[in-house]
Amino acid sequence: MADDSLKQADRYLAQGDYVRALDELQRAGPADPAITHRIHTALDRMKLMAAREFAVGRWSVAEGIADAVQEHEQFLSAEEQRECRDLVSEIGRCRDRGKQVHGLIQAAAALAASNQYLQSREVALRAMGTCTDPHLMARLRRLLRTLPHPLGQLVYGFDSGLEVEQFVRTQAGASVQTVFEENHLLSGGYARIVLPRKGAAVVLMDPPPDWSDFKELSCCVRLLSKTRSSMLIRAGDLRNSWVHELKLVHRNWDQIRILLDRFVKQGEPAWDNVTSFSIVSQADEPLEIGLDEIRLKSRGLPPGPAAPRA
Repeated sequence: MADDSLKQADRYLAQGDYVRALDELQRAGPADPAITHRIHTALDRMKLMAAREFAVGRWSVAEGIADAVQEHEQFLSAEEQRECRDLVSEIGRCRDRGKQVHGLIQAAAALAASNQYLQSREVALRAMGTCTDPHLMARLRRLLRTLPHPLGQLVYGFDSGLEVEQFVRTQAGASVQTVFEENHLLSGGYARIVLPRKGAAVVLMDPPPDWSDFKELSCCVRLLSKTRSSMLIRAGDLRNSWVHELKLVHRNWDQIRILLDRFVKQGEPAWDNVTSFSIVSQADEPLEIGLDEIRLKSRGLPPGPAAPRA
């Protein structure tokens, strides 16, 4: 009987089914030191699996594995038992935070469905600022993109540290930081970008691939450096780009609106094939800016509001 259980346990271990393997090892005789060692090895693997599942956000899977480990806690040291309890507690806290964000998403979507777009935006921004789950952040990002605005579709809002981490890359020593200020003109967050020298750049990932139906690019920019400067806005692919040089003179927030017709060709770019979007310093000295609300306006939208100054 013990031999059959050991064979079954070996088969389940080979399949990665540690729960059933533990059951068979228990039947084989846990008093045997060799079997006890195998049980402990299986539990160690399960703890590692639980930690990995938790790290990638599969909380229910991690919780199930941790529960199974705790059922055999007589084989764990006091320190290992504490580790399992801490993991289960942290899973519970993450699930509670996730439920709160889910509720905010549902509230924002309901407000948008009833044409209360400003209220919907405020709710979504509040959720974005504290969201630590990539899937929930993506849902909030999509919601903000769909909300109507006179300046068009939101492309980048910089309203979440996680969003910046996922969708912004730096080159040649550049740095970017998400900043939240209660008196920020546009609410939510913005990006504080430092470009230490000419050619330093931030690359904004996942731009809309087809710009052929858009007529205008807009963004809010604030010069944080002491001297006037300039930067290039570049859109296209890795070899061919549409480029516009933007002069930076205002130390207050300035809403910039650029007709796509004013962009200059470098190579043979196509507006229906935009795979790269970046901001590049044109200054030899360090350049620091605040950047917020990059939007693309469709050809069918009426003229937007006058540029605000803060």
